[in-house]
Amino acid sequence: MTSTRRVALVTGSSRGIGRAIALRLAEDGFNIVVNYHSNAAKAQEVVDLISNTLPTSTNLNPVRAIAVQANIADIDQGRKLLAETIAAFGRLDVVVLNAAWLYYESIHDMTEESYLEAFDTNVKGPMFFAKLAHPHLAKAQSTPIPNTAGGARIITVSTTLTSLSLVQGDHFLYCATKGALEQVTRTLAKDKSFGGSGITVNSVAPGPIDTEGLRQDIKDEAALGFFAGLHPEGRLGEVEDVAGVVRFLASDAARWVNGQILRVNGGMAV
Repeated sequence: MTSTRRVALVTGSSRGIGRAIALRLAEDGFNIVVNYHSNAAKAQEVVDLISNTLPTSTNLNPVRAIAVQANIADIDQGRKLLAETIAAFGRLDVVVLNAAWLYYESIHDMTEESYLEAFDTNVKGPMFFAKLAHPHLAKAQSTPIPNTAGGARIITVSTTLTSLSLVQGDHFLYCATKGALEQVTRTLAKDKSFGGSGITVNSVAPGPIDTEGLRQDIKDEAALGFFAGLHPEGRLGEVEDVAGVVRFLASDAARWVNGQILRVNGGMAV
């Protein structure tokens, strides 16, 4: 059965920024595909929150969510993720490519194994997933849901580190992948089958966001305070700060925003 709501697929959405994005889009009435790599319990928590607690869920036309395990760094798993999405909802309107390889390595620490893992997850996976998703996004773009504003969208998640003058040597491998992802975003926006047909492609590039993952990487409160102090407001970003920008890019209000890298960092880097 084809969904009577727009459908959004968010990779890496069992926790952190991806979780906040999935919940925010569900609040806006999207049916949601919660993609996860390994933590099924966390993914199910997001599904349950969407299915049971959101005010947009009604008995007549409830907001629905499913959890699908897949590592899109593996192209076959990306195909599986898309197949399960279409089987559940019959359409796909918005793809948020949030899943990422997050470990920092300098050129001195990098190995061929870590290089391949980083580029497979942060570049190859999103590139091929966009290619595989294109027919479904094109169909959604040409068959909008009546009385529902908004077209087909691809939203990638980069990092402010690609433009931050304080970038460090151990950001080498991560920044290399995210810089590549930004170029993928820019050029897809110009492609006649993507941006040229109304499927906008944009990126959000957060600064430091107060997540469980960040606090696992940076356990020193003084270091966290240093990063907070780089922001004019003197605080770290919150996951909702990023989710709100994704909400905008997924909306009809952003139909003329295409190929842009939106730095969501509270003015830390301008």
